[in-house]
Amino acid sequence: MDRGPAVHLFARKGSPLIAQLSLSLRGFVQVRWSERVPAVDRLETGDIFVVDLAELPPHLKPDDVAPLLDHGGLWLVPGGEAVHPYWLELASRSGTRVVPCDAEARSRGVPHLVDALQDALGRQSGRQLSRLVLDQEPVFRPVEPLVELICQHPWRIRRPRDLALHTGMGIGPLKRQLAELGFHRVEHFIVCVRMVAFEQLMAHERLPIAMARWRVGIGDTTNARRQLRRAKKSSKDAFLKLRSLVA
Repeated sequence: MDRGPAVHLFARKGSPLIAQLSLSLRGFVQVRWSERVPAVDRLETGDIFVVDLAELPPHLKPDDVAPLLDHGGLWLVPGGEAVHPYWLELASRSGTRVVPCDAEARSRGVPHLVDALQDALGRQSGRQLSRLVLDQEPVFRPVEPLVELICQHPWRIRRPRDLALHTGMGIGPLKRQLAELGFHRVEHFIVCVRMVAFEQLMAHERLPIAMARWRVGIGDTTNARRQLRRAKKSSKDAFLKLRSLVA
């Protein structure tokens, strides 16, 4: 698996965003801080580039940053004031996003910026992870969109109604679709996808166990194991078709 998208933070040394983003996104994505734009060969398509306009690195100019739009999204983070006119033209370009973070937001750990980054990165890394899950378990291909949603939104999709809401389907049609694969309950399918995703993360990214669990939405390990045992017992027809989770 590719290393996945990264967040590149351009800020002056001492910017609170350095510690805040590194801590809040730990285990989710790599945060790289610099005062200079990195070489192109260090970038991956899908990276996000965050420029702290309130703590701008010395000599960093819009012309230095503009080429990054060819590689990913550009996020400009002003303080409480409006975007400086010097940066307005770049702020208006397609692919650029402006996320103001005033002093109060910075004192609270910029939660809205963290949430927005997690949402954007979850969609990207979730697609990559869902491909690994589908490669490992081709039996899931008829419900590929459901697998992708669970991988993209592991902490939003906790219950059957969450999955139904994200798909726009009623719970009845969702149950019938999964029953065709042998899953007698929607939650059995959700925990199954989660555990296969966990195995694939461990195999391909070699993450610490705690980080891999967090990435797939496993908060309570004991509860996840209990759910998996129930799923194996009640939806055994589905598990007979799987390559994973056989132990």
